[in-house]
Amino acid sequence: MKNKKAFTLIELLVVISIIALLLAIMMPSLSMVKRKAGTAVCLANTKNLSLAWYMYQEDNAGALIGGRSSKQTPWIKDPIDESGNALPVSRLWAESPPVTDDDEIRGIKAGYLYSYLEADGVYNCPSDNIRRGFDGTRVYVSYSIPRCLNGDFPKERKKFSQITRPSIRYNFVENADERNWNMGGSFPLGAPEYTGNDEWAWWGPLAVNHGDSSVLGFCDGHAEVHKWKDEFTKSRVDKLNDTDSNNYGIERPPEGQTEDIDYMARGWATR
Repeated sequence: MKNKKAFTLIELLVVISIIALLLAIMMPSLSMVKRKAGTAVCLANTKNLSLAWYMYQEDNAGALIGGRSSKQTPWIKDPIDESGNALPVSRLWAESPPVTDDDEIRGIKAGYLYSYLEADGVYNCPSDNIRRGFDGTRVYVSYSIPRCLNGDFPKERKKFSQITRPSIRYNFVENADERNWNMGGSFPLGAPEYTGNDEWAWWGPLAVNHGDSSVLGFCDGHAEVHKWKDEFTKSRVDKLNDTDSNNYGIERPPEGQTEDIDYMARGWATR
């Protein structure tokens, strides 16, 4: 009877080493593919949101949709429970009961933009990994409208005709609000009309979900991926979310790291 051939220990170790080497080579590539796929979906989401925003004003004699949940015609409403009641603001800082995705989706569907989209998934970026700082679950809504676009802000724009150069004025940003939901659905910036200072400053937490980049939507209906230049911009979200209060204050970037805030200032619709 012939002996059956089998791998020796050395041969097995060689095979395992080769597999490990191949995995080590492939993993960065797979991570990059996953990141690019997430960016592509986010770009499509933001473009759809921006187009829906644009279509709303076309259907309403140039009036802008409410850029905050407290407005009369809000693009999105705060989370709503199973009984149809809006969650109280006190739930923003509560550890329990948790705010569920379904609560947020009910708020999405109650907003005035949803009829143009008919898909709640458009409101969530697949690369958004923000976890709520209080109840520990994820934040479903990834995007916000700048508060200068009919969102209770000084010199806010309420009509599309008031927006100069719509192709450079952003109407959707990726928001990294870590409270139990994306409060108000709006993104504030430390603009001079609010602070009384000539220098622009950050305020709301901007999400950097795509490596060193974020996706922005614009008032003419297009969307693009923007690469951030300043380390301050890229690290600010983690710094803010390491705090206990989650009350985001106005913050001027350090000297030499103002390229990103200058870009945001150029795109602010009150310019």
